[in-house]
Amino acid sequence: MKSSKRKVCLALAAVAASLGATAAMATGPVLQIGGSSLIAPAIQAEIANFSTDFGVFTYFPVGSGAGQNAFLNNQPAFFGSGVTGAVDFVNSDAALLSSQISGYTLAGSSGPLIQIPYVVTAITIPIARNVQPITSTTTPQTTPGQAHSIALNDSDLCGIFSGKLTNWNQVTNPETGSQYPYTAPITVVYRMDGSGTTELLTRHLSQVCTIGTAGNSNVRFVDSLMFTDSFHGAPLPSNFVGANGDNGVHTAITSASGATVAYLSPAYTNTFLAPSSYVTTSTGAAQLQVASLVNSLDGRFYAPTYTNATMALGTVDAPTGPAARNQLNWVPASGNPPEGYPISGTSQVILSQCYKDPNVALAVAIFLASHYTNPGYASVIHGNGFDTVPAAYVAEIQNDFLSANNNFNLDINNSNVCTGSVVGR
Repeated sequence: MKSSKRKVCLALAAVAASLGATAAMATGPVLQIGGSSLIAPAIQAEIANFSTDFGVFTYFPVGSGAGQNAFLNNQPAFFGSGVTGAVDFVNSDAALLSSQISGYTLAGSSGPLIQIPYVVTAITIPIARNVQPITSTTTPQTTPGQAHSIALNDSDLCGIFSGKLTNWNQVTNPETGSQYPYTAPITVVYRMDGSGTTELLTRHLSQVCTIGTAGNSNVRFVDSLMFTDSFHGAPLPSNFVGANGDNGVHTAITSASGATVAYLSPAYTNTFLAPSSYVTTSTGAAQLQVASLVNSLDGRFYAPTYTNATMALGTVDAPTGPAARNQLNWVPASGNPPEGYPISGTSQVILSQCYKDPNVALAVAIFLASHYTNPGYASVIHGNGFDTVPAAYVAEIQNDFLSANNNFNLDINNSNVCTGSVVGR
């Protein structure tokens, strides 16, 4: 851990210098953050390893939709009843829309918002344990104790999540081209709350699902945080069960009957995909069986590992120059990637450029610097099934937002921006 501590000290020195600060308080300020439940196990572990000399963080895993609303309106009530004070930053697996960024009314007093990728993630497809893979030599391992996985292709996903396929014997095995020889009604668990996990799933489904006589879906999927939006006001099929948060989905999978299928953060699945996952820290949490998916563009089977999620992003360049000022440019898109695990993307951190309390600004900057540069934090990220963001992004994030190295006036509490009536949140 000496190397990790040295990294933190170097990050502290650089960020403190850029903010004009000389030292942290003996006990740092209290900060309220929240949003994505997908990232919650990892960020809570980061908080546990963060020095309270710089700041005391509380994370509210209320979902990406509630997190976005909390930040954009600076309304901590979205974190829970009775929560007051400021919303210091949030995490969201769904990127902000251009309308949300342009309509950010608090910019006049809080300064511009910042949206940057926090981790790379796959969205897993867990399947109840009573559905066993047939003899396979092709599919990769996804689950402890299983050398090979149950495989699904895009048509399977479209059929299951639209309600077109309601029994496991209707699902096609991509290895053989024939239907699985197992008869059991399918229960689909979906997110009822505004969810970035849903958004990443529906982003992919909206690009690969078709309707009509020869279509693979009963609905035209739309890229949205709300799963019900893809049903366009119609009731969901009777075999669909709703849950809130990734924790709620995990519980619903283990308690539902039949061939249950869901979508979930890797951090809540099993210790093969995420060695430090929820199942190791939550008493009685079950190890879930997870499907591998066929990438329809390269024809290969992929497990939802963090390396395969990063492969799906491809070679991405971080925005530079004038493009760095547009926060939409900081979220790489991979709705239907040419290679890698098909349902992959990034989870973002959304923060304010300006903060009233310089100690809050320092705590936010040091926390992010630690996240992006501390090897100890990288092991936490990988341990929960996520990958660190590409190195090109890390370098630009450090130079644009955590320091003034690039002279774009984008860094936290920049004196040219956070001045006069722009007092910060």
